Amino acid sequence: MTESTQEDIAVQLGAAYAALDAAARVRHPAMLAAVRQPADVMVEAAPEGQGRWAVTICAWDAIGALSIIAGLFAAHRISIQSVNVFTVHPARPQTPAASLPRSRAGLRSNTPSQSGQPRTAPTAATWLPQAKLLDCFRVSAQQPLDSAFWEGFRDELGRLLGLLTQGNADAAREAVIDRVAHVVGMGIDAERQLYPVSVDLDNEVSPILTRLTIRSADTLGFLFAFTNALTMLEVNIERAEVRTEDGLVHDTFWLTDAAGRKITSAERLHELRVAAALIKQFTYLLPRSPNPAQALRQFNALARQMLANPDWTRELRDMEAAWVLETLAEMMGVSQFLWEDFLRMQHENLFPVLMDAPALEQHKTLSQLQASLAQAVQALPDHNARVRELNRFKDREMFRIDLRHITHRIGFREFSEELSDLAEAVVERACALAHENLRPRYGVPTLADGAPCPWSACALGKLGGRELGFGSDIELLFVYQGDGATTGPQVVPNANYFNEFVRAFLACLETRREGIFEIDLRLRPYGNKGAMASSLRAFTEYYSGEGFARQFERMALVRLRPLCGTAALGARVQAARDAFVYSGTPLDMADIHHLRSRQANELVPESQTSAKYSPGGLVDVEYYVQTRQIAAGRAEVSVRVPNTLDAIERLSQTGNLSQTQAGELGEAYSFLRRLIDALRAVRGHAKDLTIPPTDSREFAYLSQRLEYESPFALQAAISRHMGYCRNVWELVAPDQ
Repeated sequence: MTESTQEDIAVQLGAAYAALDAAARVRHPAMLAAVRQPADVMVEAAPEGQGRWAVTICAWDAIGALSIIAGLFAAHRISIQSVNVFTVHPARPQTPAASLPRSRAGLRSNTPSQSGQPRTAPTAATWLPQAKLLDCFRVSAQQPLDSAFWEGFRDELGRLLGLLTQGNADAAREAVIDRVAHVVGMGIDAERQLYPVSVDLDNEVSPILTRLTIRSADTLGFLFAFTNALTMLEVNIERAEVRTEDGLVHDTFWLTDAAGRKITSAERLHELRVAAALIKQFTYLLPRSPNPAQALRQFNALARQMLANPDWTRELRDMEAAWVLETLAEMMGVSQFLWEDFLRMQHENLFPVLMDAPALEQHKTLSQLQASLAQAVQALPDHNARVRELNRFKDREMFRIDLRHITHRIGFREFSEELSDLAEAVVERACALAHENLRPRYGVPTLADGAPCPWSACALGKLGGRELGFGSDIELLFVYQGDGATTGPQVVPNANYFNEFVRAFLACLETRREGIFEIDLRLRPYGNKGAMASSLRAFTEYYSGEGFARQFERMALVRLRPLCGTAALGARVQAARDAFVYSGTPLDMADIHHLRSRQANELVPESQTSAKYSPGGLVDVEYYVQTRQIAAGRAEVSVRVPNTLDAIERLSQTGNLSQTQAGELGEAYSFLRRLIDALRAVRGHAKDLTIPPTDSREFAYLSQRLEYESPFALQAAISRHMGYCRNVWELVAPDQ
């Protein structure tokens, strides 16, 4: 590449460059000439007193370079007071420099080069851009800086810009996000009130450039996020100036489209205005997020999806409302789970829920959910349309309830109860749709006397106890009255019909990710080897003193609860359950201890701790409470309840647990449930419940989500509660 002389540079860059310090301009050709390899960066930093510095940066003009530079300044808590952004081409251009397309925010493969030929994406590590950047910053820092700092800054920036130059933009951006987010999350609290954001667009000030000016409160990370958004919009930054006065920022960008032309389309100008305002407000609220890095990533991903939609600005017409953005920032910083399961796959559901403030405030009862779902489904003409609406309803309501919890509108217990009510309403409607779908082929299942065959869908596990959380399985068991046949046209035995019914039920429910509203039928008689639905007789024979049920199955039935179907049959199932579970026959405690040992050894990775299966984990509390219920339940009917916290309270009221034990157990159980929910939300995986290392960033996010003052405080709570639960079995007599 032929290097530019001082005269070349001055001619290319015009009046804005000529206004810079003359002595600095003399040094620029040598700085630019020193940039040869992909990671070469020249940084000249001159102190100006009172923590202010004049910083000149020269490097290859790679994709998103300004974003990375701005992000690294933010990561070091260095505030940009002003910046002049320039691009230097290797030879004198034939047209005014400002008309040359450039790539500081949004180089695309079809962007023309200086020669007028399309630029092509890099094909090898040796590829270099066709221009170099020359950015002149004035910055201020609260902490003292010295030459050693600037050397380290240069080296770090070189590594990041080297990634950009060689086509690894994602890796560079991810590294900066982590750095920026770490600083944002260091105890800075955003006020609830948002300052106004003024966005002005002017196409009169220049014949070849569009000027965008933003006036607002200063926000850490804005320039980083905004230049990323310009990349998505395929908008190039020709020049930029940043001025900070009395805490208010005046950011001015001179922009072109990807072809180097002024932006004149009214639609494109509106996109720029909305994007600028939205990102400015979002970065202002970013410190409120428990996980700023995740919030930035997910916001960028959401923005990418939205900007790909030609009609995206209409979706955002109300998003500048403060409470909407607060919810968005907090949600995205809490839940990888929500992003993966809802937003990434169907972000169109995000905005209707976010915009509906009354719905976010409303607690919907089970009967209200049932009525709303029935009305929505029954109005549709065919089975497939009803199934789609059932799943849309499920997803919308689950998202709404999740948001109510994430934004602290409801506590954890209310969250569990609302999720459980939703699951019950969805299961009931899916059962109805399954029967409706089978009826034209099989008719109605009947008993020997011709009467309709009763059936019951029963919940177990967390749904049985109305204790669902993020990613909880939906554990079900289906029972029908007995032998008989369907009325036709196709006549089949009831056993065949109800097996088909369960399969039709499962086909009604979409599960996009493992563990997210996943139906679990493994607790039916004989597990996966058994029939999908059991007759009452088969259920009673299996779950009896002479049957094949094992210790853990007896314990699991403690939380059985009929959901829908024939109420009388549900009551008979419960009576059969009571006769087996609360028979007074002692549990085999050695078998239970053996099971717990196997779980801890086989379900927990070596050298790690699971909040569920490790000694002292959630399973210890659940098993212990269930053993006490079974031991006391024959004499004390009041303890036969499926909810764990209710059971602890009933056991205390009947003298089967001391008040101290009940208090410790209830506190430990609630803590472990919240810990597991936070792990699922932060991690985005329903199955991995291992606790991250205390010194990890993931553990720090976990402590923020659980509102502990520090990671050490959370670790102390984990040690205390799991230590107590590890020892609860010492309180159980051998014959219990």
